[in-house]
Amino acid sequence: MRLLTFAFALMLSAVSAFAADVAGTWALVVDTPNGPMEVTLTIKQDGDKVTGTVNSMMGEAPIAGTVKDNDLALSMTMDGVGNLAYTAKVVEGKMEGSIDLGGQGTMKFVGTKKS
Repeated sequence: MRLLTFAFALMLSAVSAFAADVAGTWALVVDTPNGPMEVTLTIKQDGDKVTGTVNSMMGEAPIAGTVKDNDLALSMTMDGVGNLAYTAKVVEGKMEGSIDLGGQGTMKFVGTKKS
């Protein structure tokens, strides 16, 4: 029985080791038609669910989504901007992805984890 318990614990730790840790503060640079825009993304993670805030020159808004393996998906609604959907790959403190502007186009971004 001990061996089975140990094997199960080892298996769980191996599975969680492959999930991206996205909790923390991220500095993003978004390629906009008007040039680069700096964005701060603050994320809290509970398993595969994430919540937080996005802060830019356009204001601050709540954000929520999921993380699975290295894939991050976030959505938000901002007054005057509408619904935005972030998708990104996260690897070792770096993030790269795009923002869907509610079907009106996309913008690419890169980011690094600050804390």
